[in-house]
Amino acid sequence: MLIQASRFVNSFWLIFFGLSVVADLNLVPGLSGFLRAVAKRGKDDEGDDPAGKRRRPWWQVTVPHGWFTHFYVVGVLWNAVALFHSLIECAWAGSDPSVVGAALASTLFQAHVTRRLYESAFVSIHRPGGRMHVVGYLIGVVYYICVPLTLAHPLAAAAVVGSVTDAWRRGSIAYLLEPVDGTKLAAAADGIRHVLKFAFTASGRSGVGALMSGFCVMGGVYAWGVGNAHQHRYHVALAKLRGGEKKRENVEKKERTGAAKEYGVPRGGWFESVSCPHYAAEVLLYVGICAVACGSGLGAGGIATGAAGFGPAAALARTAPMLASVAGNLSIAARRNHEWYLRHMPDYPKGRWAMIPGIL
Repeated sequence: MLIQASRFVNSFWLIFFGLSVVADLNLVPGLSGFLRAVAKRGKDDEGDDPAGKRRRPWWQVTVPHGWFTHFYVVGVLWNAVALFHSLIECAWAGSDPSVVGAALASTLFQAHVTRRLYESAFVSIHRPGGRMHVVGYLIGVVYYICVPLTLAHPLAAAAVVGSVTDAWRRGSIAYLLEPVDGTKLAAAADGIRHVLKFAFTASGRSGVGALMSGFCVMGGVYAWGVGNAHQHRYHVALAKLRGGEKKRENVEKKERTGAAKEYGVPRGGWFESVSCPHYAAEVLLYVGICAVACGSGLGAGGIATGAAGFGPAAALARTAPMLASVAGNLSIAARRNHEWYLRHMPDYPKGRWAMIPGIL
């Protein structure tokens, strides 16, 4: 089952990335237009669907944009299961840094997706009538199933797949964590201790490899922290713009049409350089998580390091397709949003980039 699950996850990332490239470069005109529509984040723009394609049945199957919250519910719950098993494996194989590093990466993702659930439920203001295509919705759900399995060490992933198989066989999701006994809870608690120690000391190992590992782990945690802090800041700023505007900006909005009247021009911080700094921040935090997962095994001397699934090379093979898919998908969304702002908001600053200054 683990092999099949791994193949499914790897195939998902490859397909996800491939479709992002097709959509962004308009390689297949009909398909590319549909994929760009699927990637939309709720803005209603009739100009996105030339030649009346919106009348076609498959363009009409949409769900409320507010259903974005479902993604983070799935992410929080599913990653919690994966993290529980990761902590147990971390305690039982605590001497191997690749196992502990994977558990740390899962911990960072748990904090990130929990914050996103809070923001989606209590901070973000979804425009009434905003829709997203059902295909995009289903891809989002699968995405938050695949990320935890990608970050989890193969030992933990095997335990997760085994628990899912057991739950399916017994007909109850309660068996996803069964049996939860004192031994497993104690192991999970011990795993937390290993993760915290690793996060702040990189296991205290010596040598060039260990120094590189420490740099990757500490640098990854720092990048994750900066990305999370900035993304939260910009999500709050965007929500405030939707909640109320200055009188001057309301006057400017009279020149706009359609949904553009509901959007303000964000100011401050990274917004002065790019239109979608929250997407840039998300890419940054994922880079940090992947750096932790990949760099943790550098210079390790544990006997398990050379085994299949252990070490930095194996972690890179797992996480690189995911990171490429995240960056590709967000770059499409950023470019689309940036073009939408320029097209519908005459007062929008023309010198901004979409997501990364000088690049995109």
